[in-house]
Amino acid sequence: MFANNETGVVQDVVALANAASATGAWFHSDVVQAFGKLPIDFRELNAAGVHAMTLSGHKAGGPKGAAALILDKRVELQPLIAGGGHERGLRSGTENVAAIVGFGVAAELAAARVAELSVRMRAMQAKLESGLAGLGARVFAMEVRRLPNTSYFAFPNIDGETLVGKLDREGFAVASGAACSSANPEPSHVLRAMGVVPEIARGAVRVSLGSGNTEIEIEQFIYALRVTVGRLRGLTAIS
Repeated sequence: MFANNETGVVQDVVALANAASATGAWFHSDVVQAFGKLPIDFRELNAAGVHAMTLSGHKAGGPKGAAALILDKRVELQPLIAGGGHERGLRSGTENVAAIVGFGVAAELAAARVAELSVRMRAMQAKLESGLAGLGARVFAMEVRRLPNTSYFAFPNIDGETLVGKLDREGFAVASGAACSSANPEPSHVLRAMGVVPEIARGAVRVSLGSGNTEIEIEQFIYALRVTVGRLRGLTAIS
């Protein structure tokens, strides 16, 4: 992973690729989370030993279902589905041309605005996390480099799923853990690997900011969170 999909932590892919290249290994990086939020240059990554990387259109405002696998020309792939000859012989089936075109436009727009957007989202992230700290939340991985749009936090003794449901009723779409594993009731494996105790990990909630968010919405979110957490703490005290 170039950037973790829960914590937003940016991994040192260059160092990892350098270590892998010394063994003769092929190296692929999932860059989906960072796409449109951080500058990505495959030529630089490739020079460091990254042979392939994956992008997904919807992370930069493009259509869902359109993605790209960017390859070093030296990498030879075997097709998963034989026949048809599409995708340079790698996959059969009719391509979703409309989604691919939309993905291309989204990529152009993302490249043009990534520097400005990153600065603006970083300011909103700081405002959000200042408010979270004021409410007594624990924000995970604050001490390392992260994506400018991702904040992952928990309140002691408050269940994450419960908090997500309450905030949803207030009009805020947040998630407990990773969206791609939301059906799993177990505490986040990412937080467990980081040494976070299960009692805290079960309370984890992720906020992802987008290009359309504003500082006023951050203030509204913190207010709704203050009220909601206060009510849940009151229920916890009674029980």
